[in-house]
Amino acid sequence: MNLRPTQQAILGYTQTGGRMAVAAVPGSGKTFTLTLLAAQLIADGQIGNGQQVLIVTYLNTSVDNFKARIRERLAEFGLNPDVGYDVRTLHSLGLEIVRFVNGGEAGNELIVLDEAQADRFLNLAIDNWRDAYPLAWNSFLPSEGATPQAQARWRRTVEKTAKAFIRTAKNERYRPDVVLSKLEELEKRLAEEADEALTERFSRPFLRMLAGVYANYQAIVTRQGALDFNDLIGQAADLMATRPDLAAVLRQRWPYVLEDEAQDSVPLQETLLGALTGEGGNWVRVGDPNQAITSTFTAAHPRFLTDFLQQPDVVAQPLPHSGRCAPKILTAANELVRWTSEKHVVPEVRANAFLPQEMLPTPAGDAQPNPPDRESRIVVKVYSHREDEELPDVARLAHIYTQRRPEQTVAILVPTNDLGHKISERLDQLEASYDNLLRGGTREREIASVIHAMIALLGDPLKGKHLRDAYMALVEIGHPAADVPEAQLDRFEPMLRSVVQAEKLLYPAPNSEDLQESLPRGVVKRQDFEYIGRFVQFLQRIFPLRLLPIDDLVIALSDELFAYDDNDINETDLAIAYQIANLLRGWYDMNPTWRLPELATELADIANGRRHLSVVRPEEGGYEPQPARITLTTQHGSKGLEWDGVFLVGIDGMWVPGDLDAYFLGVDDQLGGDPTAELTAQLKALMTGGDGSYPGRTPTESAHIEVICERLRLFYVGITRAKRFLQISRSRKTRTYRQERDSVPATALGTMYRYVKSIGDG
Repeated sequence: MNLRPTQQAILGYTQTGGRMAVAAVPGSGKTFTLTLLAAQLIADGQIGNGQQVLIVTYLNTSVDNFKARIRERLAEFGLNPDVGYDVRTLHSLGLEIVRFVNGGEAGNELIVLDEAQADRFLNLAIDNWRDAYPLAWNSFLPSEGATPQAQARWRRTVEKTAKAFIRTAKNERYRPDVVLSKLEELEKRLAEEADEALTERFSRPFLRMLAGVYANYQAIVTRQGALDFNDLIGQAADLMATRPDLAAVLRQRWPYVLEDEAQDSVPLQETLLGALTGEGGNWVRVGDPNQAITSTFTAAHPRFLTDFLQQPDVVAQPLPHSGRCAPKILTAANELVRWTSEKHVVPEVRANAFLPQEMLPTPAGDAQPNPPDRESRIVVKVYSHREDEELPDVARLAHIYTQRRPEQTVAILVPTNDLGHKISERLDQLEASYDNLLRGGTREREIASVIHAMIALLGDPLKGKHLRDAYMALVEIGHPAADVPEAQLDRFEPMLRSVVQAEKLLYPAPNSEDLQESLPRGVVKRQDFEYIGRFVQFLQRIFPLRLLPIDDLVIALSDELFAYDDNDINETDLAIAYQIANLLRGWYDMNPTWRLPELATELADIANGRRHLSVVRPEEGGYEPQPARITLTTQHGSKGLEWDGVFLVGIDGMWVPGDLDAYFLGVDDQLGGDPTAELTAQLKALMTGGDGSYPGRTPTESAHIEVICERLRLFYVGITRAKRFLQISRSRKTRTYRQERDSVPATALGTMYRYVKSIGDG
């Protein structure tokens, strides 16, 4: 096998063992190398009978990918392709450890909450606190009055901050009772000493609220006999720390641990894997700190990997060669890293945004040669007006790209889902072929809306509003059961809402006038009975589905709604329907007294866009870009994917702030800054005396430094998705949040502009 010298050096680990960290650049073949290392450990006899190499990865589809590749390598070595390795997500690893202690007894299954269930319990915990302390809740609202808009904004602030607060508390192992006890001690001290500095440091009313919400949330989870993700990993780590016998058994079972995507490691993950391998154990961590793009909304942070790289007992190995991009695009990514690390105006950004490593083209004769520069191009485009110029032009250019290069793949990468939805409207107008991978996309809401309407009707079929809503939902998706001339729709909506004795409409007696009598007199025309008859026949066909379990009901409904006649349901629609089915099943499992009306009420939030599905990430769902078809997704959603051509949209100073004086989303003047940053810092200060801020910076300033760093890494990820063509654009007038303002150009974009001019591209 023709391996690069850097790959060959990594395989030398099979003879040394111990701790190793691999810093891999985008497109460097880290999955290939990690797979080869696992197979080589087995082939070299480092794995005994009954032992396995353990590979810990991030996504379920990565598990299948690793297994398939290791099987292939072992077969090439003439070895049993099914022996000597175990591939797990962190979730399944934690579950395995906890179940191992419990003996894996049937009927003693753990309940582990998914994201949607955890969010529901958090909202219930907030409701309970608000109902218990209504005056304290309302004290945070604007003095001019609690308008519905102000109430909604405040609720969103509490939800976001509480989620971060609980996540931080669990990763730092702060139990709710201990947090509340510490808070009581603080308040007693302040009452006795009147310490002004300490009083100024802590916003105690909000801190007490979040501590109370945390206690409520954990009480709900415990009553359900469930664990959330952090509970599961924390419990597994506790077992490893307190049960030396368990640690010894598992280290014997898994003498080597290979960790993929280590730049997304959270503290509990590092604790668990560190305990699993033990001091001096065999632990290989592979990742790219420059692609760490979840640190501002999860407990993950690239410093966990970079700190590991610098430990004296860790051998650091690079994977710097990438065959993905044309050399000029590699150089653009390197230029962003160099400029940020040397010239960014914020010192903490210079020191923390990137690991200063270069992407290198592959050597001559490599199995993955870079696309040649002569076939490649980079464009930096600044539009004079607001998004009404940039978005339609990008949609047009991407559509033209698919027509002129039908053999290539292309993507539009947007900063936010909302901006992406606007581009999707433009692509629809162009009748372009594209895959919409946005969270809360139009199609997601359409499917949730029609399923919601049908479940509401099945739950209460005698309500005229439900009849009307079900009919209009069928009209929206073009179902033949609601095939009525558009000119008649204005009559049909009030007609169905005014139905009397709906049972006669739904189940008319043979040869009777029940159908006519159930409809309002004086407005029904003869031809209306044909249209209504088709609708009634459809409803009679789906009514027996009420007897099915809720998840089976939704899946069966999806066949009726989307797979009629020759209209085969597409994979995206089916995936959304399955997610809705699983979501409703989860709600029912947690609330077994609920029936269809209660489930329909919960689903209404998704149908109305107030809540999003826990959408499977594109790479987790096994998504593969197709030639001549545009992929529309966010910069976050693009990680793990690649395209021949990439359009990066909205790269301005509102998305990539240039300094700490720029505008940042999430700042609340009434709460004195970024509430998420301030309250998580106060939690750490309460428990340890430190707040985790950069020295000399407030928690809000520290949070904004992290935002700048992560947005620069997102920009880097976007650049390195492109193989042959890259367009980066912004508008002079951009998205506005408080007032109309000129867009502030991202200084990083200025760096790209100067680079593109220097190489003669447009």
